[in-house]
Amino acid sequence: MLSLYLKEVGVGAALFTSAFLIPQFSLNTDVNTLVSATSAVFAIVAGFFIADAMSNYLRLQTLIAEENAALITIVANSKKIDPRNEPAVRVAVDAYMIAQLEAGTLNHILRTEKEVDNLSAALDALQVSEGGKELYDHVLTMREKIMSARQEILLAAKENLSSGHWITLIVLGVLVVFTVLAIRDGGAFMNMVAGAMMVGMYSILVLLRDMDNNRLLELKLGFDNPREFFHALDLPPYYPRLTPAHYLVPDDSGTYRIGDGKGGFELVHASKGRDRS
Repeated sequence: MLSLYLKEVGVGAALFTSAFLIPQFSLNTDVNTLVSATSAVFAIVAGFFIADAMSNYLRLQTLIAEENAALITIVANSKKIDPRNEPAVRVAVDAYMIAQLEAGTLNHILRTEKEVDNLSAALDALQVSEGGKELYDHVLTMREKIMSARQEILLAAKENLSSGHWITLIVLGVLVVFTVLAIRDGGAFMNMVAGAMMVGMYSILVLLRDMDNNRLLELKLGFDNPREFFHALDLPPYYPRLTPAHYLVPDDSGTYRIGDGKGGFELVHASKGRDRS
């Protein structure tokens, strides 16, 4: 994560510096008109793609929230329906969320089918009394909601931009860079303006990429959301093995779980060390 961030900063710094280092040149035409035209076309095309990616971004947030709420509701209602078999449901839900985190992507649907099947089996094994039928019907409704959300996540998490779209954007970006460099007059101010415009153009492409491949949302939800989810289940929060240390926040008892990369996890007590599980 840090290396990716440093790479983006490095490219941006190189673009800004290039406005001072590349020799000045001019075009035999109205440069201001060219700059306006190329910038406007780039902004229109990039804006269209950003709006498309943003719609998926917002929908994914909603679907993830709905799925998590449904899972928490299932565990809470299962405890009221059948306290004896509720632990199996809790374990299945816990395993499902852990599988999502270990997948390392929001497009995890095909990698978590086994865990969903185990959850369904645990729900089918609940012993429902006469008074618990209404709650059980609600649990089944939540299960259907999860299945529906999973199918939509499968579609919404896919990248929208094809290679052709990126080629179009890159060609337009190169044209913007070329025309922006042509407006320089040798002064420091115009060099700074040209450098800032190129950095801005590159930042738009990076933002679009991170929205389209869900990296922006994964970084946003990757640690805070699971921590709140496991807290609602009264379980220590779980973190994948390579999670940066500053994201490892324990629960109120000072405990958290960290994956060992082999399908298990280590139970970590903030003041006592680790217990392998």
